[in-house]
Amino acid sequence: MVSFPISEDTNQLSDSFRQFGVDEQLAILWFVYKKMGTSITIAAPGSAESAISGGLYNQVKEKSQEEQLQIQRDILNGVSNEITREYGSLRANSKLAFWYFLAQGMDEGVIIPFPEDYTLSDTADQWITSLENEEFQQQITILRTIVDRSGSAPAAGASI
Repeated sequence: MVSFPISEDTNQLSDSFRQFGVDEQLAILWFVYKKMGTSITIAAPGSAESAISGGLYNQVKEKSQEEQLQIQRDILNGVSNEITREYGSLRANSKLAFWYFLAQGMDEGVIIPFPEDYTLSDTADQWITSLENEEFQQQITILRTIVDRSGSAPAAGASI
């Protein structure tokens, strides 16, 4: 994988994402997907990693909508459970693909839909604008950093 230098702005955007509550973090990820979805597919990993993140996505897809939402919240909050530990064991590209699959599932109606009347806060809107002002590779680096910091560490031994 090609490595790109991380600017101070990149670090600030990645770090400042955590200032938002979990539901606003989910909203930001949704709005970013709506604006950058096709670009993210370019940065998505190869078929082997897609198969792994797709398998985790399929586990989430089989849950009730309330459970799907809670899983997303748990991943962003770093709660330790089987799915968040599985997520935590993924590589950053696979995590990015997982969120992309979730957003696609929302579009398809198999993942709990995003509330149509939701409005981002001004601060979240400014965050997205700042992301959009970054170069494409920096945008992907920021998103990878955000999703890579999410989840729970895998358990030692045979347990996930």
